[in-house]
This record gives sequence, structure tokens and C-alpha cells, in this order.
Amino acid sequence: SDTEFWDKMQAEWEEMARRNWISENQETPGQVTISTIEKGYYFHTENPFKDWPGAFEEGLKKMKEGDLPVTILYLEAAILQEPNDAEAWQFLGITQAENENEQAAIVALQR
Repeated sequence: SDTEFWDKMQAEWEEMARRNWISENQETPGQVTISTIEKGYYFHTENPFKDWPGAFEEGLKKMKEGDLPVTILYLEAAILQEPNDAEAWQFLGITQAENENEQAAIVALQR
């Protein structure tokens, strides 16, 4: 149907924008990379949990509840607080894969 076609086109457009395929000089609004070490993974800049104490534990709770978007925000916050936390990167990758964001999942799991 037409609706499915346009929804798919919108999703592909957003993915290309997220990967900076549309323009090399534009950053995707709402996301930012934290350093060259994490190159390729774009964190949400408008993350309300970025300074949340115990963000990793909260992320695991939300994961068990099945709230993938909030889980991702908590896990990103945990990584922003502790960039070398391999377990947080692993859970972020798994959650991104479950949320059907394969590129972000691959980058996170490579960390």
C-alpha cells in the first residue's frame, strides 16, 4: 500500500541521515558522537538520563520491562558516564539489535 511505501521511504531516509550519507557536513539532530574512540556510534544529545546515577542498572530494569527506547537512553547515559564499560556496550548493542537498529548494534557490539 502507499502508506507502507512512504513509511519505508521515511525510515530509509532517516537511516541515511543518521549515518551522514546525505551530507558529510551535517550532523543528525538529536545525536552526537562523544569521541573519536566511539566513532560511528551516535548518542542522543537530548538524553534526560545523561547524569542519572545508576543509569546502567535502570537500563537493565527497563530492558526487562521491554521498553527498548528508554533502555537505550539509560545505557547510552551509562556509557557516557563510563565509556569503557564493556558490559554496558554489550547490552546497548543487544538492545539496539532488538530495536531493529542494526548499524548502531554493530558499532556498540564492536566496542
